[in-house]
Amino acid sequence: MLDRLTIERMRATGGPVLVALSGGGDSVALLGMLVAEFGADAVRAGVVDHALREGSDADARRALGFAEAVRVQGALLTLAWPEGANRAQQATRKARYAALCEHARQIGAHVIATAHSSDDQAETVFMRAGVGSSWRGLAGIAPFAAAPIWPEGRGLYVARPLLGARREQLRAYLREQGAEWIEDPANANPRFERVRIRARLANLEAAGFDPMRLVALAARLRTQADALDRAALALIERAATFEPNISITRDAWRAPDLVRQRALAVLTAAASGGAREASLATMAELEPRVVAPDYEGGTHGGVGFRNAGARLVLSRDPGAVLGRADGAAPLHSVELPVNVTKVWDGRIAITAREPGWRAVPERNAAFVAVEKGGRRLTLQAANGLLDWRSLARDRVSHALGATVNPPKPL
Repeated sequence: MLDRLTIERMRATGGPVLVALSGGGDSVALLGMLVAEFGADAVRAGVVDHALREGSDADARRALGFAEAVRVQGALLTLAWPEGANRAQQATRKARYAALCEHARQIGAHVIATAHSSDDQAETVFMRAGVGSSWRGLAGIAPFAAAPIWPEGRGLYVARPLLGARREQLRAYLREQGAEWIEDPANANPRFERVRIRARLANLEAAGFDPMRLVALAARLRTQADALDRAALALIERAATFEPNISITRDAWRAPDLVRQRALAVLTAAASGGAREASLATMAELEPRVVAPDYEGGTHGGVGFRNAGARLVLSRDPGAVLGRADGAAPLHSVELPVNVTKVWDGRIAITAREPGWRAVPERNAAFVAVEKGGRRLTLQAANGLLDWRSLARDRVSHALGATVNPPKPL
């Protein structure tokens, strides 16, 4: 049931594989299969306790027991909600992935394996179609991709080797193995959209519709999405430079419309440090305007666009950093622990080599300075006291590299 290409990509990353283990049937099946594939010593389990319902801690400890039963080292990752519990699915998903990414770094893992099945894929496509998603959204869940959060997921991958397996196949595997699993009560709670979508698809399947047709559609569109990303990366490599700001050479900015739009979406996210790229529909309006020879400049998505004749320059919008009258709040200063890398504004990685430094917005620019005991320095002037680098290229790789240049089998 494991997809062989995804497995080989996982193998090529090196280090242990971190399984996102909920204790549910799908993740328990994935754990067992990966132990059989890689050996228990090469697999780790991360059990996230969302701490949002009574008894979640007991279920998490039970899930850890499933890992121990197959001799896999496991870790309990309990989420904290300092501003109060947030039950929104998007918030819990981001917090879950942040915890898994942090743990992956701690144990030297480069890939997080999740147990998404073909049923999950069908539900995702059905759900997105219902809200009018673009063709790219209908490509569904990628079998191998960059971790879906930024900057926490930089340099990490998510693998989904069970996208070709039905949920019932996984339950049959568990019964054959005599394995136990946990039925999460949330999976039957109609308050959640995915639960409602799952019920609708089940009714459609009972009436004769094959949900695997949605999976086949996603696979075809995924091929197109990957091809678009390859072309967008080639355009960026040909036309863009990254120091000190992102600069696009107009004469080299030649490609089909969709390619230019995808490339500009990624470059805009890199310039802003944003976690998500703008849609192609948004870029279809923006891209022709900003690359026009007579463009007068402006801002969009936290980025300033400046016409520099032969070049278009993208830089961080100062108002997004320093605050604006329209409601954009200034960025807070950040304490810099010693020898621990912190990311400023999604754009700059800073590692202090001595205690007491704070990262603060520069007074007159959308950049960052550091200060200690009343002494304020630009990053360039602080070299030797701390290490820093721009993450713009990393952000491009995060958006395009995992599918364009995935790890090659060893």
